[in-house]
This record gives sequence, C-alpha cells and structure tokens, in this order.
Amino acid sequence: MKISLEWLKDYVALPESAEALAEVLTKGGTEVVGSEARGQVPDKIVVAQILSSEQHPDADRLSVCQVDEGSGQPRQIVCGAKNYKVGDKVPLALPGAILGPDFKIKSGKLRGIVSDGMMCSAKELSLAEDAEGLLILPSETPVGKPVKELFPPDTVLELEVTPNRPDLLGYRGVAREVAALTRTE
Repeated sequence: MKISLEWLKDYVALPESAEALAEVLTKGGTEVVGSEARGQVPDKIVVAQILSSEQHPDADRLSVCQVDEGSGQPRQIVCGAKNYKVGDKVPLALPGAILGPDFKIKSGKLRGIVSDGMMCSAKELSLAEDAEGLLILPSETPVGKPVKELFPPDTVLELEVTPNRPDLLGYRGVAREVAALTRTE
C-alpha cells in the first residue's frame, strides 16, 4: 500500500520527518518497505504562457514558440510537443535549470533556430512516471510563478499490509494507526 504523507497529514498530525513516521509504524507492527520523494521540482522553472507557435522551417516535428515568463520580453522556445495551443500556460525551464544529473538547460540552437529554455512535461519535472506532451497548467496560474510553489514536495511510503490488518488499506485506517501509536488525535 502506497501512502502520500501530504494526503495523510489531512487526517492526523505526523511526526517531524518521514523517517520518524516509518520508525513509528514499523515499531507498531506495520513494516515500511519503501520511501520515495516526489515533486522535487528544481529551481529556475517558472510558469509561462504561450503567445505564438509556428512550424519550424527546417523540421517537421518541431515548433517555434514565443512565450511570456513574466520578464516583460517574449522568450523563443523550440518545442517538439504537439498537445498545446496558443494561450496555454506551461512549465518553462530557464537556462541554468538542472532537470537531471546530466541534463542542464542552456540557450542554444535547434536546427538553426535559437531556443532559450525548454517547455516541460510532468515526467521531465518528476511529477509523473510518464507523460504525453507538455504539462498544461490551469489558466488562472500566474505567469512567472515558480512551479515548485504549485507542486509541494511529497514523500510516499510503501507499507507492507498483512492480511490481518485490512484497516490499513486506506488513509483513514493508517491515520488511526498513527494517532494510536503517537498518542495524537
């Protein structure tokens, strides 16, 4: 059973860290077999609005977009995704953003056209395991806002639930167990 600590805290006061919670649960007889940090959105990724999109002159699968990321000057981005439309708001990795151990965003040319950043999918931001195209954000999302403020970090614990504890197959049951073990409401 995988359980999000962000969701669990809606039901019960949690110990100060995921490790402390795992220790409490394990001592109480519910083994924690895994822990995964999610939603660790890197710095230098902001909300941008797509102002225009045109076909790349030298590539069938690329588009050249102008985006507003809140600086007042449009920024040109070469993009391979097709699931967006003009006016959509998307995450934009600015030059200097680090999306992986060997993946640093920089200004450069793609097929002869300057690209000053990269519009991102949920997978590229480690918010999903797979994704088709760009992550389209709600239309009311403010341009220029750091994306890490939209997606708070979370930890997901994987619990080994034994057959005699079906009460631990949901958030309320796990919350009751945590409350009993930590003597909180």
